Amino acid sequence: MAYAASNSSASATGLSFTTQADGVSMSANSIVGGVSFWADYGNSDIENTQAYTNVRLDSMKFTGDASSYSLGVDKAFGKALVGLVVSNLDTSLTTTFNKGTYKQNIDTYGLYIAYKTRVLQIDLGMGQGESTIDTTRTDLGNDKTITGKTTADIEYSNARISANFTRGRFSIVPSASYRVLSMDIKAFTDTRPSDDSGTVVGGAATIFSTSNATLTTTDDAISGRTVESETMSLGLNISTNLGNMIPFLSLSYDSENITSPTYKAEVGTDGNNSETKASDYSQSMSIGGGMNFLIGSNVTGGVRAGMITGRDDWTENYFAGNIKVGF
Repeated sequence: MAYAASNSSASATGLSFTTQADGVSMSANSIVGGVSFWADYGNSDIENTQAYTNVRLDSMKFTGDASSYSLGVDKAFGKALVGLVVSNLDTSLTTTFNKGTYKQNIDTYGLYIAYKTRVLQIDLGMGQGESTIDTTRTDLGNDKTITGKTTADIEYSNARISANFTRGRFSIVPSASYRVLSMDIKAFTDTRPSDDSGTVVGGAATIFSTSNATLTTTDDAISGRTVESETMSLGLNISTNLGNMIPFLSLSYDSENITSPTYKAEVGTDGNNSETKASDYSQSMSIGGGMNFLIGSNVTGGVRAGMITGRDDWTENYFAGNIKVGF
């Protein structure tokens, strides 16, 4: 029952957690009353898949990746388990039309508890942390780089219930979970560099004059904002015990409710800006699988990979691995 990041997505690590459901037999704390140390690492590739009328002017397309790690320790008390976890999530996105970048680093620490009977398992978790956010984009008026930097406070919590049905070597684990993440983003300033100095050809004989040959720009004040994500998930894990190896298949359906996004957009050459609005998806499917394995009497580990699909804005492919040492 060593606690690890959500197996549905590597990018979920550091934000919302659930007990590892990959290969039921190996996810349990094998030393009754013992202490377990565990580590989990994952990486996701993300690509925006929306279609646009005018890719050059209307597009909000982006690509990026997210990598994460978690370190934890937990101890079993009979059928209960209590643990601590620290995590890091590093995200980097690049937009297409204005060569923009979005980089966010999140560090969190949290507490989790779990209780397991012969069939049912219930676990709860909560934590908090902080984040740094850095943005850049090209000013299409003067080709200079606009920069922004801010911080955010993070809080998360989750609850999950699952049932374990085992017949011979096969195990089927249906589950239901609820996760909520709140991020309080501080106000910041988008800094816009002024144009380079230069002499206007023709001077006063043109509509310009040498007095305004150097154009100045105004920095943008970005208001602080609190955003929240609530996700309900229904999952199914199917595994088979082959002794020292346990292959598994993991499926989940997720329904998310988020704070309504805000955005600034200009009408493109096609006469509307509906294509540039911020995404507000609500449903997705996660399909994945992997292998857990036993290394000696006290060490277990595993690898997993999969994809998130069904969203109308982007797709995600992930790969992750974990290791646990019990005493």
